[in-house]
Amino acid sequence: MARPTKGGEDMKALALGLMLLVAVAAGMVAPLAGAAAQQKRWAGLDPNSEASSPVAWGGSEEEARTRAIEACRRVSKTCANGPALTDDMREVFAVVCCAKPKPGCVAAAAPGRREAMRSAQRALSDTGYSDCSVRHYMSAGTGKRQ
Repeated sequence: MARPTKGGEDMKALALGLMLLVAVAAGMVAPLAGAAAQQKRWAGLDPNSEASSPVAWGGSEEEARTRAIEACRRVSKTCANGPALTDDMREVFAVVCCAKPKPGCVAAAAPGRREAMRSAQRALSDTGYSDCSVRHYMSAGTGKRQ
């Protein structure tokens, strides 16, 4: 049986070293790729009197605000221009509309339907609105009605 030469051992050591270097580099890059994929995402909903606004998203609070206002303006002329915003995609938007003293709607985001509804109703009652009801709920993460 032939013994490996000194040069052969050096090549094996070099190959092993390169594989180790690649493995370490891959281990350092993978978390960075995951962090990029998990960038902060914001959702916004700018209510209108028809309760027809879609949820819009952005990479920042300001971008989500702007996109929510633009999304509302594409479907209505009665936008509030004051969207509800959240950076938690598990939250729910409640759209609550009132009849008195004039028709008006507001949206609020919270972890659950009840909290979102109460937050929206509080905002409306604090400004003198009454005869209010929930029009619908929407998922911050998907934009779908619930």
